[in-house]
Amino acid sequence: MISFGTKYWFIILLAIVIATVGIVFLLYFRNKENKALKKYQVRILMVLRFLSFFMIAFLLLSPFIRNLNKITKNPIIITAWDNSGSMVSGHDSLKTATEVLHVKNAISSSLESSYSVVEYSFGEGTNTLGDLNFTEKKSDYSEIITSVANNHFNENIGALILAGDGIYNEGKNPVNVINEVNFPIYTIGFGDTTKVVDSRIQNIEVNRTSFSGNRFAVDIDVQFLKLKGKALKLSVVQNNNELASTIVTPPNENYFYTKEFILEAGNPGLKHFSVKIETVQNERNTKNNTAGFVINVLENKQKILILSDGPHPDIGAIKNTLDLQKTYEVSVFTEEPYPKNLSEYNLLVLNQLPNSGKSVAGIIKKAELGRLPILFIVGDKTFLPQLNTLAQGVTIKPLAGSGEEAQATINTNFATFNLSEDFKELLPKFPPLFVPFADYELEPEFTPLFYQKILNIETAKPLIATGNLNGRKTGFIFGEGIWRWRLYDYYINQNQNHFNELVNQLIQYLSLRENEDNFIVDFKPVYAEIEDVVLTAEVYNDAFERNTSNEVNIEIKNTNGDEFNSTFDIQGEKYYLNTGKLPTGDYTFSANVTIGKETFNETGSFTIVPVNLENLVTRANHNMLYQLATQSGGKFYLSNEVDRLISDLKNNNKLKPTSYFQEMVRELLNLRWLFFVLLILLSVEWFLRKYWGIY
Repeated sequence: MISFGTKYWFIILLAIVIATVGIVFLLYFRNKENKALKKYQVRILMVLRFLSFFMIAFLLLSPFIRNLNKITKNPIIITAWDNSGSMVSGHDSLKTATEVLHVKNAISSSLESSYSVVEYSFGEGTNTLGDLNFTEKKSDYSEIITSVANNHFNENIGALILAGDGIYNEGKNPVNVINEVNFPIYTIGFGDTTKVVDSRIQNIEVNRTSFSGNRFAVDIDVQFLKLKGKALKLSVVQNNNELASTIVTPPNENYFYTKEFILEAGNPGLKHFSVKIETVQNERNTKNNTAGFVINVLENKQKILILSDGPHPDIGAIKNTLDLQKTYEVSVFTEEPYPKNLSEYNLLVLNQLPNSGKSVAGIIKKAELGRLPILFIVGDKTFLPQLNTLAQGVTIKPLAGSGEEAQATINTNFATFNLSEDFKELLPKFPPLFVPFADYELEPEFTPLFYQKILNIETAKPLIATGNLNGRKTGFIFGEGIWRWRLYDYYINQNQNHFNELVNQLIQYLSLRENEDNFIVDFKPVYAEIEDVVLTAEVYNDAFERNTSNEVNIEIKNTNGDEFNSTFDIQGEKYYLNTGKLPTGDYTFSANVTIGKETFNETGSFTIVPVNLENLVTRANHNMLYQLATQSGGKFYLSNEVDRLISDLKNNNKLKPTSYFQEMVRELLNLRWLFFVLLILLSVEWFLRKYWGIY
């Protein structure tokens, strides 16, 4: 059907016909120059001229053709193959790998004629299928299901065939993401589901940072299967020297055991430790009997200066917590004169300062010049307008009323430091703090650790927040009464461990000063082998203003003498370097930048630790695959039942091609053959006029 791109086209078309007829009549009807022509010759020329002029005028109306095309698409069958190391962790890895490839080839060759087959592999992430090498260090089944649903949104997905051993150690429980998909999942189970004798290091929890001369705690979780009554030795080893050990005798066949060891940190540097559980004679998987961890031992005590306008239970609670640690030396001043020399301190704590009687502007100026981190505790006496004028990254705009009570809710996106799950469970039960009734504005560099919950309504107002302001760490506690948290912790647990955890983590983050000059390199002391090694750097001029006009270079070396030379990229006001994944081992680096005539250097060390998740659990989890299949409307098959799977799919009446009509629009002006028709009409008319003697 022909349509037009202009309004009232029928009127214009009629006018074109009339105009074209008029032009033809003027040229050929009763024209004295055409007297020599016969009537049929005149008529031929009139028709040719009419057709050519009409076509030109007709095309100016932008006519186009609409038609409906029927499009038929076969159902999409998506196959996803577990490419993680646990697939070949059994006693005959070559047989398993060959079996997987055989099943994969059988499915693709049998289904590709009737369906559109799309293949993926998954492990640490989701990838379009290449060669299966079973080297992925993690297994994330939930991610592959979500990726398939997102990548093929609004497509005719007939089924997802998910092949693997069912062992997942990353992401959500796959069964919990079934509600995100609207297609059946057919699962193929590989691996051995037999319960075997096994003792394994399940998890190690340790603070990655400690101080020279201190002791640190390491919590070790161990799982014992079919080892009832067998006495086994659990030990912590460093450089082949046993540091601590205990004997564990499982009282049943499936026993979970947790042990805390207290170890000496020793001298400064990166320290490698190994945790070992004794193996037994008939234990198949011994790779999970050993696990390692690394801590970064720092030197020097941290000196904390607390200034307050008079005594207050909040500073008493903080001081009592810090005094339990050998790593802190706390000085408290509750009246003037305050110390003039701040250079010897690592952190300044200002409790309800500035207030109406004390501005402390000079102290804050000294802290800024020396890049001394500050923790502000805001209370009823804090003079908020003056605090705002000090430009410390936070603006508090008081509203009507003096204050209100606010409980704490955790910010799940806070990643500066970690708090235990036990603390997070206790946090909502802590008594409320007395906070200013105000609006809060945080600079982009600040991130709330806790939000305020007022009258059981969760708000976006910060309760505790931290940030980095011009190369200087800054923290805020926007309320007084934190001492009640310490008392409540003791009331519930008969100790203050949870409160101490919060204070220690907050103070440790703020007081650790990575660098005192104009050049700062930020990095993690420990990276996993599957992580990209990312380092960031900040450069400041003499006025401590950020500067990104200079080139920052870095040289990274490992213990084998291999060197990696790189230049940082610029991202906003920071320098950024992603070296990608590096081999496991210890590394040192030396970075430098030239500011004017002066060159600044920064050195450090980090380690890349191996990831052992795929060797931790090697018993196949076919129960999860069965649940995944049945709850999504699919079926579960063993690896030797691939023919039955193919037959079920081919006989499934729900897997039908889908058809739909698509409207196609083509402009006549774009049709090349019309140009040649027009050219022929004009050319034939011109030739006949010449041939018949009309010039």
